[in-house]
Amino acid sequence: MRRLILAALAAVLLAPATARAGTYDLTIGKAAIDVAGKDQTAMTINGAVPGPVLRFKEGEDLVINVTNTLGEDTSIHWHGLILPYRQDGVPGISFPGIKPGETFTYRFPAQQAGTYWYHSHSGMQEAIGMYGALVIEPKTREPFRYDREYVVVLSDWHPDDSPHEILSNLKMSADYYNYQQRTLSTFVDDARKMGFGPALADRMAWGDMRMMPSDIADVSGFVLLMNGKNPDQNWTGLFKPGERIRLRFVNAAAMTFFDVRIPGLKMTVVQADG
Repeated sequence: MRRLILAALAAVLLAPATARAGTYDLTIGKAAIDVAGKDQTAMTINGAVPGPVLRFKEGEDLVINVTNTLGEDTSIHWHGLILPYRQDGVPGISFPGIKPGETFTYRFPAQQAGTYWYHSHSGMQEAIGMYGALVIEPKTREPFRYDREYVVVLSDWHPDDSPHEILSNLKMSADYYNYQQRTLSTFVDDARKMGFGPALADRMAWGDMRMMPSDIADVSGFVLLMNGKNPDQNWTGLFKPGERIRLRFVNAAAMTFFDVRIPGLKMTVVQADG
């Protein structure tokens, strides 16, 4: 009997290690949110915008059950993660999508560490709220220290037009949302500043490119959100004087580029992920 116990113990110790499984249940639905002074319909994950922060450990087997309560197909794509292509969440390419009323289970190993995000890859769902952050903690100790951390999901929300309306408007006119159009008045102002010839040459150069210097983004007029809250709603991260804070920023915006800084405070980039 003692030999049998020792043999069984040796078999357990010599067996290959099995990764732990991190499991989440996500429900895709709709809800009204007010970030632009009125109720508007958003695509939600577990009833919120953004969806919950999913946290895993490097080496874990991820199990994520996604239930679709919408009246249309949906999906979730795991942005920047290395995984089997059938788990990538792109309808028509890696899988057929998630039909209304169905639950799809994503299963894949966490092969890397860092800050990532997930979002819908169906229709325009991402642009109206269907996104969230995903954090994979590394196996080994990181080469920096911090006292606490916050995940900060930056995004944008159009106060007037749905994504489908925006696309339709852009098809009618590429400059539909450019509210800084050049006019005869601005040409006269430029001619006074730089001279008639240089001002005319500048206009002709931009005309040859079929662009305007104010064409920074295709769409403007967005309400900017931080963890689903507008500036008046004021998302807040608390800390104590002297603490070192890690901020995990995710740009989940449909159009906006963010210049992130905190006045009077030096920030150090310690990691940049996919």
